[in-house]
Amino acid sequence: MKIQHSAFRGELPILDARLLPENNAQVARNLYLKRGTLKPEKSPLAVASLPGVSNPANLYHYDAGNDGQGFWLSWSSIYDVDVVRSPIAADNYARVYWTGQGTPKMSSLSMATSGGGPYPSAWYQLGVPAPASAPSAAAPNNRKPPPPVTNGNGDVIEEITYPPRTALETVYVVTCITSFGEESAPSDPSNFITRWDEGEGIPAGGNVNLTLPGIPSGNSDIIAKRIYRAESGGNYQYVAEVPAARVSYVDKVTSAALGRTLPSLEWDMPPPKLKGLTQLPNGILAGFFGSTVAFCEAYRPHAWPVGYQLAFDDPVVGISAISGGLVVLTTGQPWLVTGSSPAAMAQMKLNVNQPCSSKRSIVDMGGYAMYASPDGLVAAGGEGTKVVTREVISREQWQALNPGSIHAYRYDGQYLAFYNGGCFAFTPGEGVEFYDVSASGGYYDITRDTLYVIQGNSVRAWGRGQPMTYKWRSRLHEIPPGGAGFTCAKVIARDYPVNLKIIADGETVINQRITSPAMFRLPAGYTLMRDWEIELTGNNEVHSVQVATSPGELI
Repeated sequence: MKIQHSAFRGELPILDARLLPENNAQVARNLYLKRGTLKPEKSPLAVASLPGVSNPANLYHYDAGNDGQGFWLSWSSIYDVDVVRSPIAADNYARVYWTGQGTPKMSSLSMATSGGGPYPSAWYQLGVPAPASAPSAAAPNNRKPPPPVTNGNGDVIEEITYPPRTALETVYVVTCITSFGEESAPSDPSNFITRWDEGEGIPAGGNVNLTLPGIPSGNSDIIAKRIYRAESGGNYQYVAEVPAARVSYVDKVTSAALGRTLPSLEWDMPPPKLKGLTQLPNGILAGFFGSTVAFCEAYRPHAWPVGYQLAFDDPVVGISAISGGLVVLTTGQPWLVTGSSPAAMAQMKLNVNQPCSSKRSIVDMGGYAMYASPDGLVAAGGEGTKVVTREVISREQWQALNPGSIHAYRYDGQYLAFYNGGCFAFTPGEGVEFYDVSASGGYYDITRDTLYVIQGNSVRAWGRGQPMTYKWRSRLHEIPPGGAGFTCAKVIARDYPVNLKIIADGETVINQRITSPAMFRLPAGYTLMRDWEIELTGNNEVHSVQVATSPGELI
C-alpha cells in the first residue's frame, strides 16, 4: 500500500478533508502550482517608492515610451481612482484621464510628471465648460442709399434706389477652446438680428458688432473662443477664432465664406460625480454615477453628451470592459451593454441575482468579468453568469474573507485578490491558493506582464523577490486499521532541504528535514491508525512525495 502525491493542486475549502480529490490540498499556501509541482511563489520585490503620498492605495504606471522607465502615479486610500490612457492614437500630449479624485481630471505627460513628485503633479478638469452667458449682437445699420444724380449746378435730377434684398435672420453662439484643441458645447444663443450679405451698397458681411461672453472660471486652460453664426434657421457655421480675453468682434464674413458646421452642439461636460472610468473599443470611454452609465463622444474624452447616458434599476457599483461589451454591476442584478457607437448602446439584464460587494474586486478576465458577490466569485459575460466558486468555497467561508474588502487583479490567468487578512489566487477548475502577502493596491502592467502591488509606500513587483516558505497539506487519507504498516518514505525535490511531516489520527509520526532523494525509514507502531495526512514545507521545489509499506513500492 502506498500514498503518493504529485501534480499538486490547490484548496477546495468547501469539501471535507476526506472527500478532496487525490491531489487537492487542505492547505496550499505561498505556492506557484502552474507546473504541477510544489514550487514556492516568490515574494514581491521592491522596485520603486511613493514618497509624499499618505497611505497610497491607487497606482498607475505612466509610461510614455520616452525612456522605458515611466513614472508612478499614486493616490491616497481616501480615493478610489480609475485611470485610462488617451484613446487618441499617437497623442502628442500623452494624456491620461482619471476619476475618483473629486471631479474627473486629465493631464499631459509634461504636467503630470513635472517636479520631483509625488505624481501626478498637476492636472486640468476633464471637459471644457461652455461660456456662462450668451454673446450680444448689434443689428447693422449700414445699407447706405446711393448718391442721387445731379446736374452741373448740383440740382438733383434723379433719385436712385436699390432693389430689395432678402433679409437674413441671424443668431450667434460662442464656444471655448483649450490648449489641447478641445472644444466646449456652445453658449446660449445671442439675440436675433437682421443682416444682409454683401451687395450693392452693403459692406461685405454686414459689419455685425458682437459682444463676446467671458470665459468660465475653473481649472480648464481655455486659450481661445470660436464664434459661430446661423442664418435663417440653418446650422451654426464657423465665423472666426479669437483669443480668450477678447470681448468684442466685428463680423464681416459673408455667407459664402462661412466655415464648418458647429461640431460640439451636444458636447456636455462629464458628470461631476463620474467614477469608474473605463476604456472601450472605438475610442469610447465609459463611467458611472448613481444608477447611470455615461459614455463620451468617440475619440473626444472631454465630451460627454447627456443623450449617451443609460439608466439602470439599481445603483451601479462598478463596470468592466470585456471582449463582448461592458459589464455593469449593481447592488442588484448585473447587466451587459453592447454597441460600437456611444449613441447606440443596448443594455441587457443578466439573469442572476448576484450584486457586487466591492467595486475594486471587478476584474476583466477576457471574455467575462469576475467580481466578488455575497455568495462568492461571479463570472459575468455574454455567455452566461454564475458563481464560479460555488463548488470551491462555502458562503460562510467566503464571508469570513470579508468580500467587501477585496481588491483584485488578473495575473497569469488567475484572479489574484487581496482582502483584509491576506491574499488568494483562484483559477476556475483548479481551486484556490493562499499567500502570506498583503497590499493596499496594485496595478497590472500589460506591456511588462507584471503585477505591481503597494506595500506601505513601496511599489513591489509580484513574484520577483526571494522564494517564500510554502506549506502544503494533503487530503485526509482514510486507511483501514492494520492496513497501514507504512515503513518508508521518499521526497523527490529539485533542491533540498524540504521538511516532511506525516500525521496519523492527529498525532505526528515524523517531522523531519529531508536532505536528499534517498529513501528513509519511518518509526514503527502506527499500524492501527486510520487517518493519514502528509504535510510539506520549505522553499525548494518538490516533484513528488511517497509513503509506502515496503521499499519496493517506492518509485
